[in-house]
Amino acid sequence: MDTRQTTDFDFDIAIVGYGPSGATFAKLMAQRGYRIAVFDQADAIYDKPRAITADQEVMRVFQECGLADEIAATTSPHPGTDFVGIDGQVIKRFYPAPPPHLLAWEPAWMFVQPELEATLRRGVARHPQVATFLRHEFAGHEPFEDGVRVNVRRIEDGAMRSHTARYLIGADGSRSAVRRGIDTTIEDLEFDEWWIVVDAWLRGPVALPERCVQYCRPSRPGTYIVGPGNLRRWEIKLLPGETADDFRTEASVIEVLSSFADTTHLELCRSAVYRFHALVANEWRSRRVFLMGDAAHQMPPFLGQGLCAGIRDAVNLAWKIDGVERLGFDASLLDSYGLERKQHVRTIVTHAKDFGLIIGELDPQAARERDRELGERLAAGRSETVRQKFIPNLETGLIARNDDGTRADGAGELFVQPWVHQGEAVRRLDNLLPPGFLFVTDALETREWFDAASAGLWKRIGGRDVVVATQAERAPQGVLAVRERDGLFGRWLHALGARAVIVRPDRYVFGIARDAAGLQALLAQLGDALFAGSPVEDGAVPAHA
Repeated sequence: MDTRQTTDFDFDIAIVGYGPSGATFAKLMAQRGYRIAVFDQADAIYDKPRAITADQEVMRVFQECGLADEIAATTSPHPGTDFVGIDGQVIKRFYPAPPPHLLAWEPAWMFVQPELEATLRRGVARHPQVATFLRHEFAGHEPFEDGVRVNVRRIEDGAMRSHTARYLIGADGSRSAVRRGIDTTIEDLEFDEWWIVVDAWLRGPVALPERCVQYCRPSRPGTYIVGPGNLRRWEIKLLPGETADDFRTEASVIEVLSSFADTTHLELCRSAVYRFHALVANEWRSRRVFLMGDAAHQMPPFLGQGLCAGIRDAVNLAWKIDGVERLGFDASLLDSYGLERKQHVRTIVTHAKDFGLIIGELDPQAARERDRELGERLAAGRSETVRQKFIPNLETGLIARNDDGTRADGAGELFVQPWVHQGEAVRRLDNLLPPGFLFVTDALETREWFDAASAGLWKRIGGRDVVVATQAERAPQGVLAVRERDGLFGRWLHALGARAVIVRPDRYVFGIARDAAGLQALLAQLGDALFAGSPVEDGAVPAHA
């Protein structure tokens, strides 16, 4: 795929950090034809599990990467989580959404991170225009008008090298050197606790719960996680007066773990003491430098969204840089990256913090009051039990607005992914579509709503027309017409009171249309955002361009 002239640059994009966020971004941009350099201090993938839970939106991104089936083969569905109070009673339930699965993948799933990272890197390696520099340390950058000079130090001999790129991506973790280099500020959401994380392999029969468990007991709060295969995890809160040094030996780890499980047939895989934070960067962009993943946000693990947030960062920024470089979208679109992602991830971090406060309560009296209140809510059906309900829609950035500036109906929601018939096969809809803007409807006649102006814009942005119906329709050339298997899209569209939707390349809904005038107004608003003005709301301060 052609991009703007890049002959004066060594690479189009330089990525610092080759964890899941950096690798996913590299894959998404390599598929779009960009020349990429990836730098990482380590010489190999870290061989111990870290993240262990992800969700349907992440798998959909991996589907765009062409890697979802390979990744899914080694995962297991999330079994749900029970919160258990002082007396062993269930006070809260936190389960994956029941079928039908709106994105055609398990709503939440368990994985072994080294396996997932290896699959991502194999996917990146299929693109010859990606250069990988392991054992290279980021040593600073120098911005200039239309690019960045990236300085790196080769660890084996200290040799310094410089490379030029159009963009620099800091995906280099919680201690990000790239973040320090742009002097961003951090919002502290005031969660600061020490926990020991213990991974173990089952090597014999062990009586363990079938579901994950949050042990909300003041004597020793903890978490039990059912990983894929024979991997199990415990996260155990350090009590007042304890330090990381108290858990340096295997004997000390086994001792604290034995209060949660019979350790006879457990083989320790990893134990590490972590300081759980709730932090979000205030500035995600400085000119052509962007942050993503743990470099931009850190959260307690109680919602299983740390890795998910980084993958959302990657897919959000990928299509926007591509739109600016390849389709001529206004560069102000890149301001919407931090605007959208900061608020979205801040909401998730806040939810994760709230769950952590429930689990980690150390005062017995306060814990009993918590148990009473949460137990009553659960018994009365007033407690939200579906994990996905805690993942917000987009509220800011490039989504349709009403005249008064409020978010338009349906805007910012995730677009569903129905199973559709293609000949004799049944496939997920995204597999039939390249990344890009979509006009999706349930009937061919709604395509007549385009007037000359909206049709011209649609062609300019490379939009694709899709008809998803319950009966097969004969479509003109250039229109994808498919018959859905389960009626998922039709029900979803009807619930929105819509006849058609405009979907962004990252599969978030830009807006819905109920008639021709609505569609034309929607596309006019999109065109203004992409080409004429800024996608940020009134009063928002764009990052420096």
